[in-house]
Amino acid sequence: MKTLTKHRELVLQDLMERKDHPTAKMVFESVRSKADRISFATVYNSLEYLVDNGMVNKLNIESESVRYDAFLDKHSHLICRSCGMVMDIPSVTLPNLEFQHLGFEVEHVDINIIGRCQNC
Repeated sequence: MKTLTKHRELVLQDLMERKDHPTAKMVFESVRSKADRISFATVYNSLEYLVDNGMVNKLNIESESVRYDAFLDKHSHLICRSCGMVMDIPSVTLPNLEFQHLGFEVEHVDINIIGRCQNC
């Protein structure tokens, strides 16, 4: 694993301070004033590096853009269909997720609950 460069550290720190599950563009807008000559490509590549190295999760949600989440504890999400708000909630579990008898070991389960938030 490569070390965290200054830009990767900046992107990770930005994600850890947020609760809004930002897109790469949102992270870029947030960090570009804090780093000399950081490009969108650098932010995007940093996000992908952080995902590949297990430091950040890429959210599997219906959205025009990929969303990122630095909160790695087990949790689920509420997603507003109208405004796109994504909120962390305690992990929702499903019974009977044992598939070892089928030769399949579950590594990760994403549970997203889609609806409308109180503001919409």
